Amino acid sequence: MPVIETKNITYTYSPGTPFQMDAMTDVSIAVEKGDFVGIIGHTGSGKSTLVQHLNGLLRPSSGQVLLNGKDIWAEPKKIRAVRFRVGLVFQYPEHQLFEETAYKDIAFGPKNMELPEEEIDARVRRAAEFVGLKPELLEKSPFELSGGEKRRVAIAGVMAMQPEVLILDEPTAGLDPKGRDMILEQIRAYQQENQTTVLLVSHSMEDIARVAKRVLVMNKGKVAMYDETPAVFSRAEELTAIGLAIPAVTKVFMLLRDKGCPVGENVYTVAQAAERLLPLLKKGGGTDA
Repeated sequence: MPVIETKNITYTYSPGTPFQMDAMTDVSIAVEKGDFVGIIGHTGSGKSTLVQHLNGLLRPSSGQVLLNGKDIWAEPKKIRAVRFRVGLVFQYPEHQLFEETAYKDIAFGPKNMELPEEEIDARVRRAAEFVGLKPELLEKSPFELSGGEKRRVAIAGVMAMQPEVLILDEPTAGLDPKGRDMILEQIRAYQQENQTTVLLVSHSMEDIARVAKRVLVMNKGKVAMYDETPAVFSRAEELTAIGLAIPAVTKVFMLLRDKGCPVGENVYTVAQAAERLLPLLKKGGGTDA
């Protein structure tokens, strides 16, 4: 059974007014427990609208969202409990920090779950460790921290609730390359150690290629593709046609293939490129090539 599933969900903004618009139409996906799904699509494709349905921030105009097989809106008064099980980190989450210390901000979610103080403390410190936040920073005001540190506090606050499903909407937006790489590695390490189901929304095809096992492509409010990462990235021409920038290394390898180089297909990370090129270089120019 999928841990989270949507069945034919449609969401309409401003129904019954001149501004009525379908933000999503007939979206059906199933995410298995422990999976790492990347969600990509150009601005306005429905990515953020979709993930806000998965923890009940938005209610579908039609269709169902299922968590472990149960409709999350079957008992609307219990929707708050769903949000503890499906944690959502918004884009620029540091804008939502408000407590006196980073520790208190991370502890906010677990406290609302009415956990014992000892459990809250353990969760705060474990989540801080996962995101690479030094212990001495926990007692500082979040507003004294750097942009990257604030981002880590916000992500740790959701991790501390230990959700079954962790959703991150553009978690690396606005960070420099070093900060982006660090956040991605920490998310991947968290997912692997805890076997948490993770959905990562990103504009960066490179980021998705590095961490995701499956990729969901949204286009004009509908599912354009949903498959394992190699299968999606093998459709580079289709991705380009709907306005998505494929990884630079994929473009290079497409050009090499066009020129007759036997580099194969489905290359979308630098590590894969190195694996393909090194044997060819050695074969063509000896071990010193």
